[in-house]
Amino acid sequence: MTTNKDIPLLKTIDEIIGRAREINSTNEPYRVAVAAAHDDAVIDAVISAQDEGIAEAILFGYPKRIIPMLEERGRRAGEFKIIGTESDEETAERVAETVAGGHADLILKGIISTGKLLRSVLRQKYGLRRKGLLSHTAILAVKRYPKLLAVTDGGMVIKPTFGQKVEIIRNSVMVGWALGIKIPKVAVLATIDQIIEDFPETFEAAALSKMAQRDQIKSCEIDGPMSFDTAVWKPSVEYRKIISPVAGEADIVLADGIEAGNILAKSLVQFADASFAGVIVGAKVPISLVSRSDSAFNKMASVALAVVVSHYLKTRKSN
Repeated sequence: MTTNKDIPLLKTIDEIIGRAREINSTNEPYRVAVAAAHDDAVIDAVISAQDEGIAEAILFGYPKRIIPMLEERGRRAGEFKIIGTESDEETAERVAETVAGGHADLILKGIISTGKLLRSVLRQKYGLRRKGLLSHTAILAVKRYPKLLAVTDGGMVIKPTFGQKVEIIRNSVMVGWALGIKIPKVAVLATIDQIIEDFPETFEAAALSKMAQRDQIKSCEIDGPMSFDTAVWKPSVEYRKIISPVAGEADIVLADGIEAGNILAKSLVQFADASFAGVIVGAKVPISLVSRSDSAFNKMASVALAVVVSHYLKTRKSN
């Protein structure tokens, strides 16, 4: 039986990639359904993922564009399973059918809109939706931070209600468990570290903290309201004389809305040279979600993260 204690603690994106490689070496290879694969960075990512032993790729999209991209990189079309489609809508439907049929373990969003992909994946007939909320977790490796940092939700939920924030935290905490973090530390972000009447989100942050103290949100530590610098920078904690098990050591930061989460994650990538991996959880299979402008490495890392999460979900279910 595998428990959270058996999962190695991963501290870098390279360790996530190594963990995905290890999972594939001891199990039947994980398969990633790539929705709209006709994109240079996506093709580079899936070639690397397959070469690295992270996942085998099933490519959905326009063969007339996919095959030349493979050949330009010295690869033969026969090395990959290619399923030709004529539109984004057909691509999304075929991906959903493939995953629902058990022929793929995870999804990578290629050059297709998130909305089109999810509308098909979440159709009731495919049975891929779980109870609860779908949300996005970005995992970042920032050079000046000694461990991985999760930012949520910068990709799915526009302006979460209090109840949705609870579910977003639970989803990201599960990702933390998959990365070997036994008790993830969650900082609920705000513009200020105190409860202020003019900032309603500070009251929600305090309530979320209390819920964790009373074990209503399990197996994590939550504190807030907390500014970003207080969440991740110990000198700020010392200067403000804040006593908290989370301050300066956050594993997860919860943004108040999609704009803040998205801007924070992208700023760390662009200006702090952070490596990035992104995943949507809440469905029966994880979905690697990255921006169209993300590098091939970040796309490959997102596939690796989804493999790690998928393996955790399968192991937990079997236990």
